Amino acid sequence: MCSDENGAPHAVRYLNAQLAVLHENAKQCLQQHPHALSEENKHFYALAGFTIQKPGVSSQIPSESNSLFHARFKAPTLKFICDHDVLLRLTLEKGHFVADGSRGTRGQPITFPADLTVTYRVNFEARKIISNELKIGGYSSAIELVVLDLRSAMVSSVKPSLPTGQDALLRYLAQYLEILNEAGNHILFSLPQFDQRTAPMEIDYSLMTNTREDYEWQDVVAGVTVEQINAYLASLWVKSALLAHTNVANKSTDWRLRCLTEFVHREQGSYYRLKFGAPRVTILCSKEVVIYFDINELEFFGDADFSVEPVRKFAKWKVALIMNVMPARDPDGHSVTITLDFTNARYHHGLSSFTDVKEDDALANQYCDLIVSFFTEEYLHILHGARYHIIYFHSTRVEKIVTGPIDVAEEAEGNWGIEVVDGSGVMVSSRETIQRTKMYGFDQVVAISQGSINAQLALISHTLFRSWCYGESFSVTLKPLSLYLLSNNRAIVWVSLTSGKLKTLDDGKPCDNPLHEFKDWRVAFEVELKMCTEAELEGSSSATYKATPAYQKHGHKPDRELKHIYLDFQTAEYIHDYSQYPDLQTFTSLDDGRSTMLKLEAVIWYLTEHYFHALHKEGLNVISTVPVWKPGQSSLPSYALTSVAFHVYSKVEVTRYNWVQVPVGMEPAVVILGTTGSRPLPSDHLAYSANWVVHAHKGFSHGTISIAHRVFIQERLLKLLANINALTTLIPVMLDPLMGFHGVSLKKWAEHDQRKDRQSNWRLLPSEGTGYLKYLWEHLEEWRYKLSGNGEIDAVQGISCITRNYVELPTAVKQGALHIKVSGKVELSLALQTGKAKSYNASSAVEWSTHVAVETVGGGIKVNTIGSHDPIFSKAEFSEGSAGKLRNPVDMLHEAFPDKIDFHELVQEFHAFEGAWEFCYPLAAPYSLASPTFNDDGDLLFELRRHGATAARNVALSPTARMGMGRPSSPFGRRPLSRAGVRGGRSSPAPHSPAHSPIGECIAFVRAS
Repeated sequence: MCSDENGAPHAVRYLNAQLAVLHENAKQCLQQHPHALSEENKHFYALAGFTIQKPGVSSQIPSESNSLFHARFKAPTLKFICDHDVLLRLTLEKGHFVADGSRGTRGQPITFPADLTVTYRVNFEARKIISNELKIGGYSSAIELVVLDLRSAMVSSVKPSLPTGQDALLRYLAQYLEILNEAGNHILFSLPQFDQRTAPMEIDYSLMTNTREDYEWQDVVAGVTVEQINAYLASLWVKSALLAHTNVANKSTDWRLRCLTEFVHREQGSYYRLKFGAPRVTILCSKEVVIYFDINELEFFGDADFSVEPVRKFAKWKVALIMNVMPARDPDGHSVTITLDFTNARYHHGLSSFTDVKEDDALANQYCDLIVSFFTEEYLHILHGARYHIIYFHSTRVEKIVTGPIDVAEEAEGNWGIEVVDGSGVMVSSRETIQRTKMYGFDQVVAISQGSINAQLALISHTLFRSWCYGESFSVTLKPLSLYLLSNNRAIVWVSLTSGKLKTLDDGKPCDNPLHEFKDWRVAFEVELKMCTEAELEGSSSATYKATPAYQKHGHKPDRELKHIYLDFQTAEYIHDYSQYPDLQTFTSLDDGRSTMLKLEAVIWYLTEHYFHALHKEGLNVISTVPVWKPGQSSLPSYALTSVAFHVYSKVEVTRYNWVQVPVGMEPAVVILGTTGSRPLPSDHLAYSANWVVHAHKGFSHGTISIAHRVFIQERLLKLLANINALTTLIPVMLDPLMGFHGVSLKKWAEHDQRKDRQSNWRLLPSEGTGYLKYLWEHLEEWRYKLSGNGEIDAVQGISCITRNYVELPTAVKQGALHIKVSGKVELSLALQTGKAKSYNASSAVEWSTHVAVETVGGGIKVNTIGSHDPIFSKAEFSEGSAGKLRNPVDMLHEAFPDKIDFHELVQEFHAFEGAWEFCYPLAAPYSLASPTFNDDGDLLFELRRHGATAARNVALSPTARMGMGRPSSPFGRRPLSRAGVRGGRSSPAPHSPAHSPIGECIAFVRAS
């Protein structure tokens, strides 16, 4: 044995020799010590014989006549397939078994045919034991063990096959393998190494076999068939060929991506050019494959000038490499990835071929060595850099996004109040998932989920979303676009082509070749998301755009402008890895591969150069619109934004390479950030605090809108309620002291000359942990008027008037409703003492209380006031003899206190939340608000829902959808009415009915010459 050779054949002989010796020992045991054949000694002789007694037999010595299974074995042998699997061959020399063992003695025995052979495929491991025993040559010794996993052995073959009872036989043999394992026969010694002065011999069982026919190939690895892997590799080759052939929708400058189809080498004095076919694999075992690189053309040159004739040309070479595979599934089971471990790649000469290379051709053999070195030392590093070490990838999430239609009824339902699983797998309530959100100084945050964007895209039935053609060269029927958001304001967009026909290109233009039919293609692109004004939007003059709810409500208003978040398809970059072409099967020839590539080049060209332009012209690339009010306005709606920005919000950076690993429920969202009242934006980016989108109901949510505590509570709610303070706070006014209490009256704060211009602000009380924020308005006026002296009047009169009003805001919202309790009480006390007589006292009070309920009814918000608005006056209480001396305090309260508590301004404020939300518009159907709640900072949050979803499931959106049916409809459906309108003295305009769109069923776009 030499250290520079593969020691696997020597190791196999050594291992089989051990089994032969162990078998001989067991055989001698059976022959020479029959009295020792007890059940407890069966491990010693198991390699040579095995018996299973019938139930109920009391003898401790196994008997052939009273057995369910009895066999004598020849020595087992091992045939190694690769570095992980071995074939264990058991030969049953003689014996019998009972097919129906459950019937005990009544089963009829079946005799084995002579030399029945059962072969198992067994996993194994090579383990080393290192010893520092210095008595062995003065060096540490290494003993390598081969450990067979007999418990997971799989039957490979039974020869000859048994006509009956084979399953029963295999069940008995499974018990036999367990006995061999218990006896320690699954552990064997490999070649020893006791001399550290020489290099260890490499043992590579995978390279022992020289021909393809000698391997025991498998069809599946990690649940993926070899056909699926080769189809994926063929797809990667098409991707590489596309990049090498055309620049359509490709901005990559990475030359490594093209190396799967061709490679040019101009380094280290070697000059050659290779052109490849699609790589293929065959599966050795669950951990090892052979990958074949087909070299269709190979040219060698004398120097770096490749324009001259090559020195030598070869064709149809094949280089085979053996390497480990690393299958992986994500924790949720959504995706499976199989990657090659290039670190242990080995060249296999027997599976490689070098056409037209003869043994006596020294130069050609030198070229062979050069190419083998290139593959093992350089090419694999290049493939890894291009991510071509991934030989299979499949994700059900791609399927769900692209093919999974959104249930209109499902997306109309709410999420909040339902338990969800957070990013760490913990079950929490939806309230808990958003209470930690932070607005970081913005007045408004609108978080729109990608599910909402896809739902809106699904609602559009514009003709461009159903069918399109480019002259006679391309025609297609389509499904709605779908997308997945990425960080850095990008998204993967899928164009789903249900069926169609196309002509391939010649020099960048459709050629005269016959039309090729296709079906169920899904073409993926990475696209930038941008924001623009209406004037900057390409499709702002189209009838489709002017029919949108946003334009209908806010278009051409001098005090505001529309800003649009849109998909900029001019930046579209084709992503082959997430595109799907199920009718393009694995090709077997280079011509078939080139034909596939040309079809894909054509469809990419038609979409990027013409179809996307058509979407831009109609404004169908807009995903969200926000009206922005111009500065300097004297009166603005409460929630009108004056500055906006947007970005894609996520906890971690999400790219085209890692998005499938993002946990469900943690997908990125579009956040629209805004300020009101002409305040500048605090930043152009919202720092991550928590997940703004609650994915509870079957993983779907439209999103969340948040209004800052300062805007809603301080600037709006408490200020409006401060007006109620001014109307319910009473102040004593002395008109004529000589008239006693008949000269005293009560005036409202709002009507008092010295008070009416002063603020009546609320004060937050210390928290009592009751689930409410409690605010107090308190005012006390108490005075004493004394008359005395030589005159006839000698009296002291006093009056006390205390006003206390309360507002209770819930910090936890239950069952989708926000209940605001507003209450108050005015206490009036009168006192009189004349001379030295006793004191006279009278008192009364007026109380009031009501609830403002902001509830989720159907698909949106409904505002109601609960409880009476009428004040309740308590009966006057007089001390003895006071009734004739003092004025009735109830009469004084009746004269001053309002007949009803006017909540009109407050209710009107909440009406802004009813109906369609008019300060942020999706593409198709407007949003409505639902499920109000507060976060930990007191910001008001609502769940976004599709407005009118509970009333209408299907909306006709195309201008051509109802032609001939009377009144024309909007390409985005009829605009839902809103009670909110735009405040500031203007009522909401009536909905408009846009004119027919000029777009026909199929729009042909022909490039101008």
